[in-house]
Amino acid sequence: MSVRPQPSIDRLRNAIVLRVQATSLRAVARQVGMSPSGLDKFLSGGTPYTKSRRKLFDWLHRERHNLHSDLTADGIAAALGALVRDLAPDRREEALHTLLGTLRDVYGAQPDTAPPWLAQLASMAEDGTAFHEDDVPRARLSLEDDDAGHAAAVGGA
Repeated sequence: MSVRPQPSIDRLRNAIVLRVQATSLRAVARQVGMSPSGLDKFLSGGTPYTKSRRKLFDWLHRERHNLHSDLTADGIAAALGALVRDLAPDRREEALHTLLGTLRDVYGAQPDTAPPWLAQLASMAEDGTAFHEDDVPRARLSLEDDDAGHAAAVGGA
């Protein structure tokens, strides 16, 4: 029988807090198999009894893949775009890539905690599909657009 590694109590508490914020204390207590008051004491910093701690870790193991399921690469890209919206248009793309690089650095220090959307968003940024066109204005026209505009200008002269 292999023993799975246990995350810290603080990481467990953070995961429970996120789920409670997304749903309710009662709903999470039901999922864990604890009383709402016992879960509330744990969230307030209390140390759970051994049986409750085992239930909490078992819940985390079952729910780990669902903890961040509401966060998508598109949603994060939109949030990053909103953060840089007040910058001049010609500075937004650089700012977006700086923010993305910072996120990669932060999660790079602990790769086991990197959310699935991070790799997807990085890939989308590399191929130019990550951010909305309002957030990343076209730096220049494509050659086809430029040639068409030039031909129209010449033909109209």
